[in-house]
Amino acid sequence: MKKFWLHILKIILPIFIFFLVLEIAIRKIPNDYQLKKVYLDKNASKINTLILGSSHSFYGINPEYFSKHTFNAAYVSQTLDLDEELLNHYKDKFSNLETVIIPISYSSLFETLETDVEKWRLKNYILYYGFENKYRFTDNFETLNHDILLNIKKTVKFYVFDKSFITSSNLGWGTNFSSKSNQKFEGEFTAKKHTVNNFKLFDANLKSLHKIIELCQKNKVKILFITTPTHASYSKNVNKMQLLKTTNTINELVQKNPNCEYINLLDSEKFVATDFHDADHLNEIGAKKLSLFLDKKMR
Repeated sequence: MKKFWLHILKIILPIFIFFLVLEIAIRKIPNDYQLKKVYLDKNASKINTLILGSSHSFYGINPEYFSKHTFNAAYVSQTLDLDEELLNHYKDKFSNLETVIIPISYSSLFETLETDVEKWRLKNYILYYGFENKYRFTDNFETLNHDILLNIKKTVKFYVFDKSFITSSNLGWGTNFSSKSNQKFEGEFTAKKHTVNNFKLFDANLKSLHKIIELCQKNKVKILFITTPTHASYSKNVNKMQLLKTTNTINELVQKNPNCEYINLLDSEKFVATDFHDADHLNEIGAKKLSLFLDKKMR
């Protein structure tokens, strides 16, 4: 029996060591979440304007064009519950915070990352921001969230070929939606993808918004809700009921809370085709235009 267990150990131990080394190697690869955490840890007390939200604000709002100290803490697929948690995580350090910008997209009130196809991103908030794991055991590990071959390829690309996995500027803005890349405006397809079958996550998202508003009111911080611009091929194909539910909810929150304001640019004519990377994301040209507009609006 002892020989049997020794034999099993000889098989398991190398596998365990391999995964341990791979896990450590991946975690040491610099990424956008680490970049944002390090910046917030060091500079939270200096920030006047904080940008939260998903890819629409990550790529669409560039802190470089704001007159006050601004940082973009948004990221791809970041939902309102994570915005709330991030704000809470640093609430005691935001001593000079004046304004929080929160994007309200067509699908914002009806989705959470936990229920999304990209829920694997949750582990980044646990591993790199230090958020409590309220989700799955596997979210405590890099190696248990991706195919092993993808993990190996990533480590080889970084350690052998020196490939960078940073896609954010020093101020947190997403840099890889360039106007030089080919534009594809598949608005109808994207709008349908963002149209939900039911509103079962609405109450949870509304609760997150109430908590964000309450926290900001307590600290005398303004909230600017914004629906970022979309290409006409997108805005013309959204579900009217879902859109109306969204705009009515935010307008109602603004009416009840004097520290809140809402700007809806979903189908704004200020933005033209050359401002977009795709049907619902701005490129660097559009991001500059939107950022300057918001900065002027906030003065």
